[in-house]
Amino acid sequence: MTPSPRQQSATVFSDSFPEWLRWCSVATLLGSIFLLWASLFAYRDHSIYAVSLVPSLVTALPFAIFLNIYSFWHLRREHREADQAFRDTDCEFSSIFHNVLDGVLIVDSDGNCIDANPAAFEILKCSHDGLVGQNLGRFLSDPTAGVDGWDSFLRNKRQRGRAYLVAGDGRPLIVDFTAAPNYLPGRHILILCDATERTAAATLLKKSEERFQHMANNIREIFWMVDAATQEVVYVNRAYTTITGYSVDSLRANPFLFSELIHPEDRVRVLSRLRETLLSGNFDEEFRFTRADGIVRWIWVKGSPVSSDPRTEWFVGTAQDITSRKQAEMEISRQLAAVEAARAESEALRKATLALSQNLAMDAVLDTLLDCISNLIPFDRATVLFVDGFELMVAREVPRIAPNRSGLTIRVSENAFLERVLFGKKAIHLLNVATESDWKDAAPLEHLESWLGIPLIAAGNVLGILSLGSSVPRAFTTEHLRLAKSLAVSAAVAIQNARIHESAEIYAAELELRLKDFDDGAVSP
Repeated sequence: MTPSPRQQSATVFSDSFPEWLRWCSVATLLGSIFLLWASLFAYRDHSIYAVSLVPSLVTALPFAIFLNIYSFWHLRREHREADQAFRDTDCEFSSIFHNVLDGVLIVDSDGNCIDANPAAFEILKCSHDGLVGQNLGRFLSDPTAGVDGWDSFLRNKRQRGRAYLVAGDGRPLIVDFTAAPNYLPGRHILILCDATERTAAATLLKKSEERFQHMANNIREIFWMVDAATQEVVYVNRAYTTITGYSVDSLRANPFLFSELIHPEDRVRVLSRLRETLLSGNFDEEFRFTRADGIVRWIWVKGSPVSSDPRTEWFVGTAQDITSRKQAEMEISRQLAAVEAARAESEALRKATLALSQNLAMDAVLDTLLDCISNLIPFDRATVLFVDGFELMVAREVPRIAPNRSGLTIRVSENAFLERVLFGKKAIHLLNVATESDWKDAAPLEHLESWLGIPLIAAGNVLGILSLGSSVPRAFTTEHLRLAKSLAVSAAVAIQNARIHESAEIYAAELELRLKDFDDGAVSP
């Protein structure tokens, strides 16, 4: 509880006198009263003590006079010290009043300014005569609201707030104020702090933050910030949720969650590169990550250090989903590989066709055919079978098996698959002959696990069958079948040409023999 003014005065008075002086004064007062009382009774009764009381009173009187003189001297000294202290305090408060950076206004109950410090003139942009003696309502941007606010202020003990004023030079002014009513009866104090620049800066900062948030929340790339010291993610925008499927709150709860999203095959490389980059350099990596729904996608992450001399404090960057680009690149690569394979195939077929057409001898054609097919399709055994009625004859076989089976004939009906190729005029691809109940393991198809049978067709007629076999199941693919069929077209034409050439040679030899016999008969008569 705060002591009353009377209690405070008594305390000051009690503290201003030394304890010995107080006790001496009390003892002198009591002794004087006692001597006075004793002398009255002694003189009335003519006591023998009456003669000795006078010297005692004479002795006590100078001591009392001394105590009073000392008390007045002590009080005078205390008064001068208190007066000097008051002057010092007044000087101190006056110095604060005139030098404080906040404006201080002293106003009456009508709102008229009685006094103001220099800072108030500077804040309100007006002279002494333009402020002192003037009503503060002239500075309000909304005088009607000011009247209600002033009445509310007079009813309250203290008030804080922000006011929008118009300075003396006409410029808008924003001040934060603290007001205390009736610090003396009818006197009120207002303390003003110029908040115009601070408010403008805060407004600009807020607008800048709003622009950044609009950009960050609507852009499709991830904006991120990492603490260089702890490697914790301290900020990401909403695109993080769109791209990864995880909420931003989950990353706030676990700042290292981003490392778990990296695909296991890329994680070590990316994290080691990130640790190196946090020390110095820029981060620029493309890697795979796993979304919350389990889908693997590609992302391109770029980052740069934000230096605060002498060390890197932050690391900021962007992350962009590049799955579509990666898929396009892979598709282009596949297409280029397919084009290159088609070109190589076309070149191989061209060379094979050229080689088959360069020599019309049947043996050369068959050897060239098997040599070309070996460059395109891996096989363990290749056999060329010629049609001879309802039989098939082994025309050529590689590798050559001892004894040589060239000229070996088999009936078409002995193997259902040979019969289908011959009469159906369609190629057959068997991935695993062990699963085929109609397959017969007989020469020249013994010890095979996978098989290709391609008809050699020329001018609509089946000239024979190209048989390719492997000792491994599923050794041949549909691509191998397509290549064999493409080469079989040229091979059938070459075989047909070789047969025509052989027939022409036989006919030429017979014709030459007959011409010779005719010439010999004509000469004999």
